Amino acid sequence: MTKNILITILLSFFSFSALADESKLRPGSGVYEFHFFNVTNPAGFVNAIETFDASSCAKNWRDESGANVGLYSRMGGGHSHIILVAYEDYEKMELGQNIFASCSASSEMNVAFSKTAVSEDYYNYVTELVLEAGDWRLNNVFSNIEIKVKTGNEQSYVQAYKQLTNSTADSFGSYGINRVVYGNKYVSHMLYNGANSIKELNDALNDVYASNEFKSFNRKAGNIRKLVNSTLAQLVKAYPAER
Repeated sequence: MTKNILITILLSFFSFSALADESKLRPGSGVYEFHFFNVTNPAGFVNAIETFDASSCAKNWRDESGANVGLYSRMGGGHSHIILVAYEDYEKMELGQNIFASCSASSEMNVAFSKTAVSEDYYNYVTELVLEAGDWRLNNVFSNIEIKVKTGNEQSYVQAYKQLTNSTADSFGSYGINRVVYGNKYVSHMLYNGANSIKELNDALNDVYASNEFKSFNRKAGNIRKLVNSTLAQLVKAYPAER
Protein backbone atom coordinates (compact mmCIF):
# COMPACT_ATOMS: atom_id res chain seq x y z
CA MET A 1 0.00 0.00 0.00
CA THR A 2 2.78 2.40 1.01
CA LYS A 3 4.68 1.53 -2.18
CA ASN A 4 1.64 2.36 -4.34
CA ILE A 5 1.19 5.70 -2.60
CA LEU A 6 4.86 6.54 -3.16
CA ILE A 7 4.60 5.68 -6.86
CA THR A 8 1.50 7.86 -7.19
CA ILE A 9 3.29 10.80 -5.52
CA LEU A 10 6.33 10.40 -7.75
CA LEU A 11 4.20 10.22 -10.90
CA SER A 12 2.34 13.36 -9.84
CA PHE A 13 5.61 15.14 -9.15
CA PHE A 14 7.11 14.27 -12.52
CA SER A 15 3.88 15.23 -14.35
CA PHE A 16 3.90 18.59 -12.57
CA SER A 17 7.59 19.10 -13.40
CA ALA A 18 6.93 18.35 -17.07
CA LEU A 19 4.11 20.89 -17.17
CA ALA A 20 6.27 23.45 -15.38
CA ASP A 21 9.12 22.97 -17.87
CA GLU A 22 6.66 23.26 -20.76
CA SER A 23 5.75 26.77 -19.64
CA LYS A 24 9.38 27.94 -19.61
CA LEU A 25 11.20 29.41 -22.58
CA ARG A 26 13.18 26.71 -24.37
CA PRO A 27 14.74 26.04 -27.79
CA GLY A 28 12.00 25.77 -30.40
CA SER A 29 11.49 23.02 -32.93
CA GLY A 30 9.95 22.70 -36.36
CA VAL A 31 9.82 24.67 -39.59
CA TYR A 32 6.77 26.55 -40.74
CA GLU A 33 5.27 27.86 -43.97
CA PHE A 34 3.13 30.99 -43.54
CA HIS A 35 0.88 31.59 -46.56
CA PHE A 36 -0.94 34.93 -46.57
CA PHE A 37 -4.13 35.49 -48.58
CA ASN A 38 -6.51 38.37 -49.14
CA VAL A 39 -9.74 36.35 -49.34
CA THR A 40 -12.76 37.75 -51.19
CA ASN A 41 -15.03 34.69 -50.84
CA PRO A 42 -14.46 33.07 -47.44
CA ALA A 43 -16.98 30.27 -47.95
CA GLY A 44 -15.49 29.33 -51.33
CA PHE A 45 -11.96 29.56 -49.96
CA VAL A 46 -12.73 27.23 -47.04
CA ASN A 47 -14.58 24.85 -49.36
CA ALA A 48 -11.45 24.60 -51.53
CA ILE A 49 -9.41 23.60 -48.48
CA GLU A 50 -12.03 21.10 -47.33
CA THR A 51 -12.19 19.51 -50.78
CA PHE A 52 -8.42 19.10 -50.90
CA ASP A 53 -8.30 17.84 -47.31
CA ALA A 54 -10.73 15.03 -48.20
CA SER A 55 -8.61 13.88 -51.16
CA SER A 56 -6.27 10.89 -51.29
CA CYS A 57 -3.46 13.30 -52.18
CA ALA A 58 -3.94 15.21 -48.92
CA LYS A 59 -4.00 11.97 -46.93
CA ASN A 60 -0.76 10.81 -48.52
CA TRP A 61 0.77 14.25 -47.95
CA ARG A 62 -0.14 14.20 -44.25
CA ASP A 63 0.86 10.56 -43.71
CA GLU A 64 4.26 10.86 -45.39
CA SER A 65 5.34 14.33 -44.30
CA GLY A 66 3.44 14.78 -41.03
CA ALA A 67 2.20 18.19 -42.18
CA ASN A 68 -0.10 19.93 -39.69
CA VAL A 69 -2.22 22.69 -41.17
CA GLY A 70 -4.13 25.56 -39.62
CA LEU A 71 -6.39 28.17 -41.22
CA TYR A 72 -6.44 31.51 -39.40
CA SER A 73 -8.30 34.74 -39.94
CA ARG A 74 -6.11 37.85 -39.69
CA MET A 75 -6.74 41.44 -38.68
CA GLY A 76 -4.41 44.42 -38.71
CA GLY A 77 -2.66 43.80 -42.03
CA GLY A 78 -3.21 43.67 -45.76
CA HIS A 79 -4.13 39.98 -45.73
CA SER A 80 -7.32 38.50 -44.34
CA HIS A 81 -6.23 34.88 -43.79
CA ILE A 82 -3.18 32.73 -43.08
CA ILE A 83 -2.65 29.08 -43.93
CA LEU A 84 0.04 27.74 -41.61
CA VAL A 85 1.78 24.49 -42.57
CA ALA A 86 3.98 23.01 -39.84
CA TYR A 87 6.64 20.36 -40.44
CA GLU A 88 8.99 18.59 -38.05
CA ASP A 89 12.11 19.53 -40.05
CA TYR A 90 13.35 20.53 -43.51
CA GLU A 91 13.48 16.94 -44.75
CA LYS A 92 9.77 16.54 -43.98
CA MET A 93 9.08 19.91 -45.59
CA GLU A 94 10.89 18.94 -48.78
CA LEU A 95 9.06 15.62 -48.91
CA GLY A 96 5.75 17.35 -48.28
CA GLN A 97 6.32 19.97 -50.96
CA ASN A 98 7.22 17.30 -53.52
CA ILE A 99 4.07 15.29 -52.76
CA PHE A 100 1.90 18.42 -52.73
CA ALA A 101 3.21 19.53 -56.13
CA SER A 102 2.71 16.13 -57.75
CA CYS A 103 -1.07 15.65 -57.55
CA SER A 104 -4.04 17.21 -59.29
CA ALA A 105 -6.00 17.86 -56.08
CA SER A 106 -3.50 20.49 -54.93
CA SER A 107 -3.57 22.15 -58.37
CA GLU A 108 -7.36 22.26 -58.24
CA MET A 109 -7.21 23.89 -54.80
CA ASN A 110 -4.82 26.53 -56.10
CA VAL A 111 -7.17 27.26 -59.00
CA ALA A 112 -10.01 27.65 -56.52
CA PHE A 113 -7.85 30.01 -54.44
CA SER A 114 -7.33 32.20 -57.51
CA LYS A 115 -11.12 32.58 -57.75
CA THR A 116 -11.74 33.21 -54.04
CA ALA A 117 -8.75 35.42 -53.15
CA VAL A 118 -6.74 38.23 -54.76
CA SER A 119 -3.87 36.41 -56.48
CA GLU A 120 -1.66 39.51 -56.66
CA ASP A 121 -1.79 39.88 -52.86
CA TYR A 122 -0.52 36.39 -52.08
CA TYR A 123 2.64 36.34 -49.94
CA ASN A 124 4.57 33.74 -47.95
CA TYR A 125 7.61 33.13 -45.81
CA VAL A 126 9.29 30.15 -44.14
CA THR A 127 10.39 30.24 -40.50
CA GLU A 128 12.29 28.28 -37.90
CA LEU A 129 10.99 28.37 -34.33
CA VAL A 130 13.96 29.72 -32.36
CA LEU A 131 12.41 29.85 -28.89
CA GLU A 132 9.06 28.76 -27.51
CA ALA A 133 7.15 28.42 -24.27
CA GLY A 134 3.90 26.59 -23.65
CA ASP A 135 2.20 24.79 -26.52
CA TRP A 136 0.90 27.11 -29.24
CA ARG A 137 -1.31 24.30 -30.57
CA LEU A 138 -3.49 24.65 -27.45
CA ASN A 139 -4.26 28.32 -28.16
CA ASN A 140 -6.63 29.76 -30.74
CA VAL A 141 -5.93 33.52 -30.60
CA PHE A 142 -2.53 35.10 -31.25
CA SER A 143 -0.82 38.44 -31.48
CA ASN A 144 1.81 38.14 -34.22
CA ILE A 145 4.49 40.81 -34.08
CA GLU A 146 6.67 41.12 -37.16
CA ILE A 147 10.03 42.85 -36.72
CA LYS A 148 13.22 43.54 -38.63
CA VAL A 149 16.35 42.96 -36.52
CA LYS A 150 19.56 44.58 -37.73
CA THR A 151 21.93 42.09 -39.32
CA GLY A 152 24.27 40.55 -36.75
CA ASN A 153 22.12 41.57 -33.76
CA GLU A 154 19.89 38.51 -33.36
CA GLN A 155 21.67 37.22 -30.25
CA SER A 156 21.45 40.61 -28.53
CA TYR A 157 17.74 40.82 -29.33
CA VAL A 158 17.09 37.25 -28.17
CA GLN A 159 18.91 37.91 -24.90
CA ALA A 160 16.76 41.00 -24.25
CA TYR A 161 13.65 38.97 -25.11
CA LYS A 162 14.66 36.24 -22.66
CA GLN A 163 15.07 38.77 -19.88
CA LEU A 164 11.64 40.21 -20.63
CA THR A 165 9.88 36.84 -20.70
CA ASN A 166 11.57 35.72 -17.48
CA SER A 167 9.41 38.31 -15.75
CA THR A 168 6.25 37.95 -17.85
CA ALA A 169 6.21 34.17 -18.40
CA ASP A 170 2.76 33.66 -16.87
CA SER A 171 1.05 36.29 -19.01
CA PHE A 172 0.33 34.10 -22.04
CA GLY A 173 -0.65 30.52 -22.80
CA SER A 174 2.23 30.29 -25.26
CA TYR A 175 4.82 32.60 -26.76
CA GLY A 176 8.00 32.47 -28.82
CA ILE A 177 10.18 33.77 -31.64
CA ASN A 178 10.23 32.61 -35.25
CA ARG A 179 13.25 33.41 -37.41
CA VAL A 180 12.21 34.14 -41.01
CA VAL A 181 14.62 32.07 -43.10
CA TYR A 182 13.09 32.54 -46.56
CA GLY A 183 11.12 35.64 -47.50
CA ASN A 184 12.94 37.95 -45.07
CA LYS A 185 13.28 41.07 -47.21
CA TYR A 186 10.90 43.01 -44.97
CA VAL A 187 10.65 40.85 -41.85
CA SER A 188 13.45 39.00 -40.06
CA HIS A 189 11.52 37.61 -37.09
CA MET A 190 7.95 37.01 -36.00
CA LEU A 191 7.07 36.96 -32.31
CA TYR A 192 3.83 35.37 -31.16
CA ASN A 193 1.77 35.43 -27.98
CA GLY A 194 -1.06 32.90 -27.63
CA ALA A 195 -4.28 32.86 -25.59
CA ASN A 196 -7.79 31.42 -25.83
CA SER A 197 -9.81 34.62 -26.12
CA ILE A 198 -9.20 38.11 -27.46
CA LYS A 199 -9.92 39.61 -24.03
CA GLU A 200 -7.43 37.28 -22.36
CA LEU A 201 -4.82 38.16 -24.96
CA ASN A 202 -5.40 41.93 -24.78
CA ASP A 203 -5.37 41.96 -20.96
CA ALA A 204 -2.04 40.11 -20.98
CA LEU A 205 -0.55 42.44 -23.62
CA ASN A 206 -1.66 45.52 -21.68
CA ASP A 207 -0.07 44.19 -18.50
CA VAL A 208 3.22 43.45 -20.27
CA TYR A 209 3.35 46.79 -22.11
CA ALA A 210 2.74 48.68 -18.85
CA SER A 211 5.48 46.83 -16.97
CA ASN A 212 8.91 48.15 -16.05
CA GLU A 213 10.38 45.02 -17.61
CA PHE A 214 8.98 46.01 -21.00
CA LYS A 215 10.40 49.52 -20.66
CA SER A 216 13.78 47.98 -19.94
CA PHE A 217 13.39 45.65 -22.93
CA ASN A 218 12.60 48.60 -25.20
CA ARG A 219 15.74 50.42 -24.07
CA LYS A 220 17.87 47.38 -24.92
CA ALA A 221 16.14 46.38 -28.16
CA GLY A 222 14.89 49.69 -29.51
CA ASN A 223 17.99 50.49 -31.56
CA ILE A 224 18.47 47.03 -33.06
CA ARG A 225 14.97 46.22 -34.27
CA LYS A 226 12.21 47.87 -36.24
CA LEU A 227 8.56 47.05 -35.60
CA VAL A 228 7.02 46.21 -38.98
CA ASN A 229 3.49 45.20 -37.98
CA SER A 230 1.36 43.69 -35.24
CA THR A 231 -1.62 41.54 -36.20
CA LEU A 232 -4.33 39.44 -34.61
CA ALA A 233 -4.74 35.84 -35.79
CA GLN A 234 -7.70 33.65 -34.84
CA LEU A 235 -7.93 29.94 -35.57
CA VAL A 236 -10.70 29.07 -38.02
CA LYS A 237 -9.97 25.35 -38.32
CA ALA A 238 -7.10 22.94 -37.75
CA TYR A 239 -6.23 20.10 -40.12
CA PRO A 240 -3.91 17.84 -38.10
CA ALA A 241 -1.71 15.12 -39.55
CA GLU A 242 -2.99 12.57 -37.04
CA ARG A 243 -6.75 11.95 -37.11
